[in-house]
Amino acid sequence: MHYVCWRIHIGLRKPMWNTLLEVGIEMEPFSNEAYYLLFSSLANRTRLALIDVLKDEPKTTTEISEALEQQEETIADNLKPLLSCMIVNSQKSGKEHLYSLNKEIVEPLSEILSFHVNKYCPGLEKCIPPQKLKEYMKLEAAKKTYIEHE
Repeated sequence: MHYVCWRIHIGLRKPMWNTLLEVGIEMEPFSNEAYYLLFSSLANRTRLALIDVLKDEPKTTTEISEALEQQEETIADNLKPLLSCMIVNSQKSGKEHLYSLNKEIVEPLSEILSFHVNKYCPGLEKCIPPQKLKEYMKLEAAKKTYIEHE
């Protein structure tokens, strides 16, 4: 499968976008296809775990594979849509590629998601069914990465 994603710049920071939310915001024209490609590239637990692994420092495919206990082929397949949408950057380091998060995209997305969770999912009870929340909290306490494949 070939992934193509247009670069989407999310430049609103908390003070600015909180104000815009309060007074209303006129949305700029956008491409449903671009939004679909961006959000579908994120709608995968392995890719979210991959982003989590890269949050502190760049890593090679081998390092990511070991951290997630997944085959390198699986990691490579899941990196493709993240690279296409510029969520992850790649830089050649010797014989391997070093992968890092594109902070210009990831940091504003993280702010938006944090705002949403804090405002609409306090404690996550409203967004996650009780059993899944219990499992999630247990895993978070153990500081393990949760990967589920459909």
